[in-house]
Amino acid sequence: MTAEEDAMNAFQRQRQRRFHRRSRNGCVTCKAKHIRCDERKPLCTFCLRHGGSCQYQIDENPNVTNAPAGSKVMPTSEGPQDGVVAGSLGPIQIHDSLMDPFAGTQYEMPYKSRSLFYLFASTRVLYRSRVERDHDSFLVHRALSHPGFLHAALLLTTLHWAWHTGDVEQFRVPYLYHKVQAIRFVNEQLKDLESAASDGTIAVVASLAVMENSLGSTEAVSSHLQGLARIKDLQGIERCPRSMGLLQRLIAMAARCVSSRPVWDMLNISRTDDVHQSIIISLLRIALRPIYSVPTLSGADGPTEPLAEVLAKNTPPPRTSDIHTLPSHRTVDASRSEFIACYMYLYMILRENDIDSFLVEWFIEQLLADVCRTEALMQKGQYSQSLWFWTVMFGACAAYSTKTYSATEQAHMKMLKDVYLDKINMASQLLKLRNWEGAKSVLRLFAWEDEFDGESEIQAIWEEAVFFWGNNGKRPATKYLEYIPSLSLRPAADAGITT
Repeated sequence: MTAEEDAMNAFQRQRQRRFHRRSRNGCVTCKAKHIRCDERKPLCTFCLRHGGSCQYQIDENPNVTNAPAGSKVMPTSEGPQDGVVAGSLGPIQIHDSLMDPFAGTQYEMPYKSRSLFYLFASTRVLYRSRVERDHDSFLVHRALSHPGFLHAALLLTTLHWAWHTGDVEQFRVPYLYHKVQAIRFVNEQLKDLESAASDGTIAVVASLAVMENSLGSTEAVSSHLQGLARIKDLQGIERCPRSMGLLQRLIAMAARCVSSRPVWDMLNISRTDDVHQSIIISLLRIALRPIYSVPTLSGADGPTEPLAEVLAKNTPPPRTSDIHTLPSHRTVDASRSEFIACYMYLYMILRENDIDSFLVEWFIEQLLADVCRTEALMQKGQYSQSLWFWTVMFGACAAYSTKTYSATEQAHMKMLKDVYLDKINMASQLLKLRNWEGAKSVLRLFAWEDEFDGESEIQAIWEEAVFFWGNNGKRPATKYLEYIPSLSLRPAADAGITT
């Protein structure tokens, strides 16, 4: 065979069309774009990734294989016709339009989103316990004021409900719906520089990142964190300070301290007693197994480059490839630890000292839940008192680093500060801390640097708790203490989250 014949045969082989399975029943979007659809329902992979409107042609006659020209196109997010959605807390009744929270608003939501919104508006989930939400919660008002806050709230409600029930199957459709709508909303916002850098856009991207990290999808969360960094690059210098806020500096300092500890010391910390606080495990995760290292997020590794470009160069390999993943056989503790760890990434990227209270509220209520469920053990000496003291100081720094937009938000955040001041005062009395040097010696047992540049700010918080708060015998009002009720240390629910 001549060289010319060999070349001709090779050319013919290249022209041969590779075999692939045809998608005869693909969604309308994929067919219009001539893309092979994987026919996943309620949302195919392409529409889920790109925020497309995933619709399938439904034949009126199920016995006919090919849809006729007059076949109906039905959105997969269409809800059930029954007026009751069953849940482990009992049925949620939505009988008519008077019960529809979206009636008369700009929002068009599928049926199941109504029951999901009802859960968000009426309940909070602290660890695994259901707690009634205040009827005048500023979170609900903010959610109804902006579509970005609404999608963020409903996504996080789905996650919290999974922690409580161990099962998110009843909310799989609204979860996927709001995930797609959130991605679509962000894409629309990015077309305008002013709206792209708004708090509503940041809230959506942040909630997507937190959700994906809680589910264990490294590839997705890294993409959202990069997107958040790009949004921050669009903001003015007043929103992108060169120096980090107090909580960001505290996170960076803690990560340095933890990573410098001997391996056996960290193992002892992670195995402290019978139960751990998620914030401690979260710090271990970001220090030892980070998606992005804290020095990278703080700008120490590449201060001259935009953070988004630095993150793109350091993107970690994916740990899961299924973008449809919901919490699947993950323990609640593992999911919550990743939830809190992602908030630390968010704080480092946002850099500002004062973060929108809408985002902070979801974070602090879980931190306080961990503080309260370990408080009795700490008082009995069955949980590390130094770790507990460190966590309440950390939570207080978070409560002091918030940005509010209304008198209701301001009053709520002051309540959170008061609760933390009370916890700090109680722990200081238990540990017999008489001055700041004594308090530093306890903080140093877990994570503290003598040259920490935020010492004066943290000292001011401690002194306010001990000398002003404690000496005046002031205690939070009863209604404030009801914000974090007694939580069961070991709920009877299954420890795993299944779908």
